[in-house]
Amino acid sequence: MLMVADRSRFALKEPAALGALLIYDWRVRGVLTDEEVLGQALSHPVTTSLLRHFQRQGLIRALHGVRPQGGRMRLWMLTDVIRVQAALDLRAATGVQTSTCIQALVSGGPGVEAAVETWRIHVGAQPCQASVQAMKESVLRDSAALTSLVETSVRAFVARHRFDAIAQPAFLI
Repeated sequence: MLMVADRSRFALKEPAALGALLIYDWRVRGVLTDEEVLGQALSHPVTTSLLRHFQRQGLIRALHGVRPQGGRMRLWMLTDVIRVQAALDLRAATGVQTSTCIQALVSGGPGVEAAVETWRIHVGAQPCQASVQAMKESVLRDSAALTSLVETSVRAFVARHRFDAIAQPAFLI
């Protein structure tokens, strides 16, 4: 990936560098613009206000880049987008409120965080046969079941977006 998790990278503060970074596919650069998150990255509909809700609850954190034409733009780390997808999948699976799903993921423990952070192990894999939709509300109280749901969600996200089909830039090979 072009971008690392350091939230104060030069590329975000320098307009020309950010412009050059945004030329690449979001699957390569590891950060997404609002438009990419709202338009194509998630399998459930999401709005700017819902992203702000996830941010206020502590599930995700926005990065800010300086636009070439001036002003700032919000960017999201890929792992944060995967967390949003997991929260949306959890909400769809259990039918509980979004805030409850966010709290379950935030307090889910190291297994949940590891499932998100190790998303690369799923590159090239097929989605799990187990459906995220088959989960029940009891998953919110069982950390092993919650971790399993997050792993299933992450694997489906990675498979859906075909990370294995995107070519790395020649200078990274």
